[in-house]
Amino acid sequence: MLKRCTIALAVITAIGSAPLEASERWSDQRDPQFGFGYSFRQSVFASVEGDGKPGFHYFAADDVDAKFLVGAWDKQDDATPEHFKRWMIANAGGYEEITYQPRGRSWFVVSGYRGDQIYYEKVMFSCGGRVVNILAIAYPTSDRDEFDPVVERMEDTFKPSQECAHRPHAG
Repeated sequence: MLKRCTIALAVITAIGSAPLEASERWSDQRDPQFGFGYSFRQSVFASVEGDGKPGFHYFAADDVDAKFLVGAWDKQDDATPEHFKRWMIANAGGYEEITYQPRGRSWFVVSGYRGDQIYYEKVMFSCGGRVVNILAIAYPTSDRDEFDPVVERMEDTFKPSQECAHRPHAG
C-alpha cells in the first residue's frame, strides 16, 4: 500500500511540475499574401498595430517587455543570405553583442543581447531566393527561463511558403 501511494505521489508531482508551455494554447497562423507559417503562445502574445507594411504581423506581451514580428517581402536585389546578413548587421543597428549566428544555404540566425533584452532573428530566403521571410523576437534576459522554450517552438514552426509558383518575381 505504501509503495502504491509513493508511486501515485510521484506521478502527481511529475504532472504538476510539467512545463506550463506544454499545456498552453498555441495559435498556428499562415500569412495570406506570402504563405509563411508561424505559431505563438496565445497566453503571452497578442496582435498589435504595426507600421502598415503588407506581409508583416506584430505582437507584444501584456505583462513583460517582450515582442515579436513575422514578415516577408519580395527581394528587390541579388543579395544572398550571407550578403543580406552582413548588410543587416552593418546597417540595421543593435547587433553589437552577437552570441549565436548559425547559417545554412538559404537561411541564417542572428541572436544575442541588446541591453537587458535577448533578441533572436531568423531570416529565410524562399521561392528560389525571391522572397525574404523573417521572424524577430525580443524579450527580457530576466525572463529567459520562460521565453527560451517559447522561442524554440516559434522558431521550429516558422516556415516559408512551399507554394511559390504563383509568386511573381519582383523586378
